[in-house]
Amino acid sequence: MKKTIDLLNEAMELGFDREAALESIDASLDNEVGFENRKPLMEEEISEELYESILEGFREEAEA
Repeated sequence: MKKTIDLLNEAMELGFDREAALESIDASLDNEVGFENRKPLMEEEISEELYESILEGFREEAEA
């Protein structure tokens, strides 16, 4: 399991604005795990597969 905060930090390292990256991550996770199943950013852990899938979206967008 990986922490959502680490995903946010990696997206920011790719050059994304914190707020925009957070909105995108939140939307993806709300869709995947459901809003009611979410935890606070600093505590939330997601599967490595989901983490990599979301991060890959950021990488593709950064290259475009």
